[in-house]
Amino acid sequence: MGSDELSPFQRLRRRRHERWLEALQQQLAETLAEVPCRVWLYPCGEAFGYGSRGRGDWDGYSDTDLLVEAESAELAERAADQLRSALVGDDVLALNRCRWQAMAASPSPHWRAVHAQARCVYPRP
Repeated sequence: MGSDELSPFQRLRRRRHERWLEALQQQLAETLAEVPCRVWLYPCGEAFGYGSRGRGDWDGYSDTDLLVEAESAELAERAADQLRSALVGDDVLALNRCRWQAMAASPSPHWRAVHAQARCVYPRP
């Protein structure tokens, strides 16, 4: 659906989500300036019932689900702890790069969905 096909409410909702995402990215940059990691905003699809910020169908009760990926588990945990301390994100998972990449072939449909649908919002290598 192109932006011309959206209702005024849908366009307003999309603009509000874009502003929220820009503010999140600014918070991530300020909080993680010294940590080499990537942060993913993840939805889990309708079947799992959460991750609405990542899907864009959030409401007033939605939380922010983030996943921190770094070269090592220690770096990922450090970044996740910094985000939690700064109150950036509601659910923050920390994974090393190998575990994150392995999620694509996980036997769990939940983790495959997380990997497939996640959106990188802080792409610092």
